[in-house]
Amino acid sequence: MSGSSGFGGVPSMNRPKDNEDCEALVINTNLASPQAAVVNNLSVGDILSISAVSDQGPIQAIDQNGHIAGSIISREMVRILNCISTGTEYEAEIISIENGQYQIQIHAV
Repeated sequence: MSGSSGFGGVPSMNRPKDNEDCEALVINTNLASPQAAVVNNLSVGDILSISAVSDQGPIQAIDQNGHIAGSIISREMVRILNCISTGTEYEAEIISIENGQYQIQIHAV
C-alpha cells in the first residue's frame, strides 16, 4: 500500500468540522512514551486526565498526582486538539496493560 489517499497522492487528514461532536469523541490508543516511574503505579481502570500543552499539542496524560504518565499520539489528534481548545475536557481510562503497553480509551468528561 502506498499511503496515498487516491487524490493526487496527498494524504488525507481528519479536519475538524464546525459541527464536531466533541462530547461523543472516543479514541482508543496506546499511551506513548510511558514514564516508568509513573505508569508502574497504574492499574487497569485507573483514570488519567488529558491536557494539551498548546493548541498544537502535545497532548499529555496525567495521573491523579499531577505527574505526566505519557503522551497521546493518534490519527485523531487534530480532532481532539480542536475539541480541547473549544473547552471540552477529556480523560483516559487504562483498559489494558500488556508487555509495557498501556492501552487507553479517551472520552469526554
